[in-house]
Amino acid sequence: MMESERLRWLRKNQSKLRIGKYHNLNEYNSNGETHGSNTGKRVVLPSSYVGSRRYMDQLYFDGMAICSYVGFPDLFITFTCNPNWPEIQRLLGFVHLKASDRPDIISIVFKMKFDELLSGLTKKSLLGKVLAYMYTIEFQKRGLPHAHILIFLHPSNKYPTPSDIDRIISAEIPDQDTNEELYNLVKTHMIHGPCGFANRSSPCMNDGKCSKYFPKQFQPETIVDQDGFPVYRRRDNGHTVLKNGIQVDNRNVVPYNAKLLIKYQAHINMEWCNQSTSIKYLFKYINKGYDIITAAIAPNDDGNFNQP
Repeated sequence: MMESERLRWLRKNQSKLRIGKYHNLNEYNSNGETHGSNTGKRVVLPSSYVGSRRYMDQLYFDGMAICSYVGFPDLFITFTCNPNWPEIQRLLGFVHLKASDRPDIISIVFKMKFDELLSGLTKKSLLGKVLAYMYTIEFQKRGLPHAHILIFLHPSNKYPTPSDIDRIISAEIPDQDTNEELYNLVKTHMIHGPCGFANRSSPCMNDGKCSKYFPKQFQPETIVDQDGFPVYRRRDNGHTVLKNGIQVDNRNVVPYNAKLLIKYQAHINMEWCNQSTSIKYLFKYINKGYDIITAAIAPNDDGNFNQP
């Protein structure tokens, strides 16, 4: 209803928005249409309307402007909501509801956790002094929100070498005997799949292969390949976990930061990057557009309307 009111105001106040300067949008003769009665009236959505094409373009251009000023981003973090957080379960437990039944509670708790994470990264410098950052928050098909965060670090706090990358990013299963808490968190949140030959029915499988390229290959040391992408250390050290009845090793671990994983106890994927393509990934909706569904009510054979 709020969105409908915003659209109604924009439709009734096109002159106040100075839409007349968009001459190319009013030139309908290029479409071969000469009758004004068949043309209709075009309503232009400004960049202030969330979700419009100009809104998405403006964010992308702002992101590229930041990149041109401070350099390429250094860290790419994906923070996903955990429906089993005690704050969520405490509110849902006594009413016997699932997290998907209360998207308002999920959004509120996730926003609180996200603000704390962003404050720790930017103000408390958990990973180094931050010059700039940008993020987008999206919702998965099952209703859980997740955020993509790009961090631009100060030149004195970057991680240029493979040994520096190993200090903040790990793609291995920790030792269960020496660090049981981290072991259980990695087992719960940071294991991909299982997929591949072990589980061909996994949702990530496409034409018999994993769309995320798991399981990875064992790697004795972290390297940066010729294209500038990191290949994280995944040693064949015998550490395994049992996931969905299948034994998996370091080849199925999603890269993570141990401190953030222990603090927030959710899926937090951290990637090292030094290219502008991550900005294009953040604003991919410029080309994709937002999700749209069309619904219609049609009579059945006996002329009655069935409820969906």
